[in-house]
Amino acid sequence: MEKGQTVWLRSPASAWGWVPAVVHDRAELVVKGVPVLELTLRDDPRFGAAAARGGVGGQQAVFQELQRSRELPSGDADGYHSPLVPFEYSFRIDRDDAASGNDDDDGALSEVKIRDDYDGHGVDRTDDLIGLAHLHEPAILHALRTRYDDDVIYTNTGPILIAINPFKRMDDLYGEEVMEVYRRGGDMAAAAAEAAVKAAKAVKKSTSRGDLRESKKRGAVVDEAAGRRLPPHVYRTANDAYRAMLRGIEMNSLAGAGGKAGGGGAGGKGKKHDDDVAAPTNQSILVSGESGAGKTVTTKFVLNYLAMLSRKVEEGEARAGIAAAAAAADEKHAEQVLQSNPILEAFGNARTIRNDNSSRFGKYIDVQFSTKGKLVGASIDTYLLEKVRLIQQTHGERNFHVFYQFLESASAEERDSYHLGDMGLDDFALVNRSGTYDRRDMVSDSDMHTEMMDAMKIMGFDQETIGDIMRVVVAILYAGNMSFSETNHGETCILDEDGASLTVADLLGVSYENLAASLTKRVLIVREGNITKNLNAKQAYKAAEGLLKSIYGANFDYIVNAINRSIRSEQQAKDKRQKDTSAYIGVLDIFGFETFQVNSFEQLCINYTNETLQQHFNQHVFKMEQQEYEREGILWKFISFPDNQDVVSVRQPKIHPKNCSRY
Repeated sequence: MEKGQTVWLRSPASAWGWVPAVVHDRAELVVKGVPVLELTLRDDPRFGAAAARGGVGGQQAVFQELQRSRELPSGDADGYHSPLVPFEYSFRIDRDDAASGNDDDDGALSEVKIRDDYDGHGVDRTDDLIGLAHLHEPAILHALRTRYDDDVIYTNTGPILIAINPFKRMDDLYGEEVMEVYRRGGDMAAAAAEAAVKAAKAVKKSTSRGDLRESKKRGAVVDEAAGRRLPPHVYRTANDAYRAMLRGIEMNSLAGAGGKAGGGGAGGKGKKHDDDVAAPTNQSILVSGESGAGKTVTTKFVLNYLAMLSRKVEEGEARAGIAAAAAAADEKHAEQVLQSNPILEAFGNARTIRNDNSSRFGKYIDVQFSTKGKLVGASIDTYLLEKVRLIQQTHGERNFHVFYQFLESASAEERDSYHLGDMGLDDFALVNRSGTYDRRDMVSDSDMHTEMMDAMKIMGFDQETIGDIMRVVVAILYAGNMSFSETNHGETCILDEDGASLTVADLLGVSYENLAASLTKRVLIVREGNITKNLNAKQAYKAAEGLLKSIYGANFDYIVNAINRSIRSEQQAKDKRQKDTSAYIGVLDIFGFETFQVNSFEQLCINYTNETLQQHFNQHVFKMEQQEYEREGILWKFISFPDNQDVVSVRQPKIHPKNCSRY
């Protein structure tokens, strides 16, 4: 092989198939008395020029096969090609084979050196920040900035994935083909770990629990190492959680956990066993960051990938002749889990100063799987909906998306049914106070409304239920226009009997008199009986705001409960108290830390929750790790880090973030 010649590389353990390269340099060496030919291979510019930078390039793999271009098979087994060779590879081939021409076919490879973390100009480009030559803040920031400039938005720090919002579409980085690549990589990682699992089976009858525990550790190490072949990606993080869950189910079965795994044995049924032996089964993925960092979109990618893995299991069962009805039911669950997003985003997201689709509530999704890895159901818990947004938005922000979506898309029939006529965004105080009506990300409210309505139908909402939900939405809009007039020299007030109040009463199905009484009077319960106290106008407006928030919160909770009834597993449907007995992956999409000139009580709870999660991170990444070093007597230098324990402790005895939703 000569300089400039096009060649193809392949590794049987790689998901990419054949990879194009070009011979950059050639040298004859003698290594330990053996004459070898060293070839330096780089990206083929004819292939690399059109490749998406930072997409599938940069994989960490060791190629073991070398072919001339004309010898390349007409089609590779996997059907995928990597656009780029990761920087530079050096191959050493037996020179005797090279002289005989065998190097043009399958090179007898004696050594492969990979240079995937250096660009020749002193810049580290490693996929994992732990591999940096100098591990300090400037080096980390420089590495992240360099990768970001190359459109590489994902970087690992050990098991932690750092994702930097690109603020643009990166379609080449996602989709079915990319998911398939990471799934294949996961399959190979699982195959690599299978040897350790078989070893555990072999020694189960004749070894101690300690030996079995060590076998589990070896399996985890093999699986983790195999997974490092593909570059960092949210798909790889989701894949790691999925494979760890399946591995935990398998290992708990070997350990005699009664055949029912659940949370490292805590939720399983069967004979008791040592908790130290039980492998962790249930997994959690925590998505955190500042507002606008892309947490909600990342959560969508995680759910899409988990649903894809479930579909692959179902396809395998279909080929094996498993009942089609059961497979269809499981596929329906997977689709419904994904379709919950447009609904929750419409009612729980809003445009803020920093983010056009900011989640104004916390969300924890429990994705439940069978022992075979099929998605069989899910449940959603929501926390601290920012209901104060209904009556207060700063300039440049919007109210919840659903108001704008419906007013932009309501049909003539809906407008007549809900007494809207030709009223628009300018006519309602709840959406015109900030003077902001559109989204900067060019997303159409009309398109989002159509997507939400389609999702509701997939989730099983009938037309009557959808109509009732939207009726409440319009009632809240009109309630924002209600007014009060002072009476009795300002000590009392009355609800103006105008179009707004009459429409609210009609849409909510109550009389004007009852609505007026609930807003202008307060009933005090004392020992002697009930005392009715009249409210002044200022107090009545506050009562109306409270009514708005209560109705919207109840409507939101109703939607979440309806979604949960639709997506929960069959087992949970039969017994609401029964948890899925296989395993689950929990995905936490929490609201981002923000601070404004005026901060509400809800914002205090949001920021406190973020502080608590940061302390959880500090505890597991820094404190517990360093305590382990001390117990084992390892010589090390204490790592200083910003510890926010004092901030958390200030409110911890009085407020728990999950309880904030009660206020």
